[in-house]
Order: sequence, then structure tokens, then C-alpha cells
Amino acid sequence: MIRWGQGPNRPGEGLGRALGAGRRRARRARLRTGLFGAALLLCPGALLAAALLLQPGTVRSDRHVSAPVAQVVGIAGNDLTPADLDRVSGLGLHFVRSDFSWARTERKPGVYDFGPYLEFAREVHARGMRPLFILDYGNPVHTPFTRIQWRGRDERRTSPPVAPDQIAAYSKWAAAAAKAFAAYDPIWEVWNEPDHPRFWPPKPDAAAYGRMALAACQAIHSAGRAEVYGPAASKWVDGPFLTALAGSRAITCFDRISVHPYQMTGDAARDGALWDGLWHRIAAGGQVKTPRIANSEWGRPVVGRVDDQAQARYLVRTLVSALAAGVAPNIWYSWKDAGTDPANDQHHFGLLLPDGSPKPAFLALQTMLRQVGALRYACPVQRAGVEGAIFAADPQAGGSSVKAVVWAKTGVARLEPGKIAPTGWKVSGLADMTGKPLEGGEQKLGNAPVYLRLVPEKTGAQPTLNCPERT
Repeated sequence: MIRWGQGPNRPGEGLGRALGAGRRRARRARLRTGLFGAALLLCPGALLAAALLLQPGTVRSDRHVSAPVAQVVGIAGNDLTPADLDRVSGLGLHFVRSDFSWARTERKPGVYDFGPYLEFAREVHARGMRPLFILDYGNPVHTPFTRIQWRGRDERRTSPPVAPDQIAAYSKWAAAAAKAFAAYDPIWEVWNEPDHPRFWPPKPDAAAYGRMALAACQAIHSAGRAEVYGPAASKWVDGPFLTALAGSRAITCFDRISVHPYQMTGDAARDGALWDGLWHRIAAGGQVKTPRIANSEWGRPVVGRVDDQAQARYLVRTLVSALAAGVAPNIWYSWKDAGTDPANDQHHFGLLLPDGSPKPAFLALQTMLRQVGALRYACPVQRAGVEGAIFAADPQAGGSSVKAVVWAKTGVARLEPGKIAPTGWKVSGLADMTGKPLEGGEQKLGNAPVYLRLVPEKTGAQPTLNCPERT
């Protein structure tokens, strides 16, 4: 059996309840920080005669996600149709993240019209998924317009609520929404990327956001049972905004601290170190000892050197790293491409093309959820140019399935299935990133994930899956 971690702060605890107009994003600057990751996923290398051995990784074992994989993965998308939601649910996802506009739902002070969002929430909930609503942005009924300079252009934006009366209005609206939607078990996210000047104009202010977020979060909690996330920060690795916010009381109110990890590269060791650094940086703020972190938006567009196959590899590899780090849920941006302009990266984040046909990333996520969606993260695989993880069913629930997903860290490595399996286990089948069966035995392993089915060496045996301790 697997020795699962114990204690009330296990990442993923409680996420099993998941079973029960498109906005333009300013991401180009963040994507530049991910060029290293694109190179990792694209460039070939020399053949490594590497023995694949399980070894301690960089992330502590008591922080990996304890819930089944499928229960902690979702999609972002505005204006999804019932047909879209059927496909999202059929894929096996359990969260749908969407804008929830203050300006659209309160056009007169104190008068709320949640109609369109209520219908959307009903549709999501009816399919066994949870809506994750972003309480955004300013509202001209309460907050003035301001202007910012963005990439050489003058833009008119609605200011966020910063004055006491504005914060009170925003909090009252948020509480009213929480009451109206309680039956659909939503998650409420207080704002989106307040560390970005386009979303917190005229410039980010961690102290101002902290005051607003604390008031709104407390109002939502007082309205009834609800989960609240924040701040959905985009500059999560080294940004001063999140460092300052870590010392704010708002952090203590959030059920999960949400970030947008566009800096991830697909290198498991590097991404694990980034997640670990974030965890410690938040803890260093002195407000929370064991931060619970959510990845409420991540993705990579098919532009430049990142082709559709690289996007697919990136999705699987970064999701494995997030699960290893105890990050949940994980929301992919986005469901469908917003357009076809090859020069506009905002058009190419989707799992689907604009006509609804699947991209390789869709097929890769579909395969991952079919292979390990019902399983839980158990062990890292990381040594001599090879990375990945082992996933297993919960033996306490009568499960016995065990699978591994591995890839070459860079270039090509030698896949030696017999050296991946822990003592008492053997490999009984292999499949590529799309689920296509592969021949057994030793072979070259590239940077695309490969799935291995593990079974007991002795028929009828139930050997212990000895997951190594990680430091």
C-alpha cells in the first residue's frame, strides 16, 4: 500500500467536493520569462544512457496533492455554451473559471442583476463541476475612470475600489453574490492580477489591494459557506507585490492563495524549486504557517518557437510539477483559441481551435486524465536526465492501479522500464502522450511524456509502493 500523508493541511483536502466577452490578457512580458522552458521542450540533445531511479526531489512529500488528479484540474473560459460545458465535463475537468463583472451586474447602486451568471452557474453545477468566479473589475457606478499608458497607447480603465465607500460597495456586492449562488458551490476569487497595471490601474498597490481583499473576503465568508481565493497574482516568483501581500491580514482570510504561474518551464526540478520558493516566501510573511496555494490560471500559446506539440508537452509536465508541489486546483487558460492571427499570442492559448477542433494539448490532457485522472500523486521520478512521477490509487478505497509518467528532461534519454518500477513491481504496458500503445522494452525517451502501467511482479501480490522521502 501507499503511505499517504496525514494531517488537516494536506493539499487537495476537501477538493473532492468538485464532483458535487473573452478578455484580452497582457501576457507577453511574462511569456518572455518562459522562453527557457520553450527551449527545454523543443531542443534535441545527445543520447543519455541513464539509469532511471526514484530519488528524492526538491519538494517536501507532505505537500503533494492528495486528491485524485481529475478532481483538481479545470479550465478558464468566458461565455462557454452548454455544448462547450458538455465537452469540458466529458474531458473529466471539475472547475470552470470565468469573469464575474461588477460593472455588468450592478448598474445602479445597490441593485444587482446576476441573471446571466446564475444560468451559467446552474449549467456548470448540473454537470458535476464547480464555477470559479473572478470578482472583477472596477465599476463606474462607484469608481472613477483613470488612464494608463500601455505599450505606447493611452488606455481608459475603470479604477479599482480603494476609498472606504468604494470598498464597502464592492464588499456588499460580493456578499450578495455569495448568497445568491450558494446552491452552486462556487469559488470566489477576489480580483484578477492586481499586480498588473492594466487590472489595478493606474498602478499596483499591495496595501490597497490587501485592504479591499480583506473586507470583501470577510463579507463573503459572513454571507455563508464559501471558498475565497486571492490575489491571482501574475508576478509570483519575484514580484514585490506578493511579498508585501504575504504580510497582510488578507492572506489569512483566503482559503487558498492563488497565483498565475506563467513562469513555469516544464523542467520539473526547476518548477519544483519555484513552487517551493513561493511557499516559503508566503510563509515568511508571518501570517500563515502552511500556505495553501492554487494555480488559478496557467497556459502557453502556440506562437513562435512553441508549436502545438510543445504546448501539449508543457501542459502535462507543468501539471505534474504543480501536483508534486501540493498546488490545487490547476486551471488551464484557456478552453478555445480566441482567433487566428498568428502575430497575436492572445489568440492561441486554447485547447481547441476556434472551430472547436482539438489541438494536441486537448488530446494530451484527455490522455493524462484517462491514464491517471482517478489516481493520486505518489512519488517523484527524477534522475540523470529523466523526470516524471508515479501515481497510484488510494488503497484505503480498495484501489490497486499504479502508473508512471516520465519524459527526458532535455534531449533524449534511454527508457529502461525495468528500472522505473519500485521493488516488487514491473511494467506491463506503455503509451505515448496521446494514449497510443508503445512496444515494451528499452527505447529512446524524448521530451514528450510516456505512460507506464505498473503491476505486481507476483500475480495476486499487493507489494508496498515505497515512495522515497523527499527533502
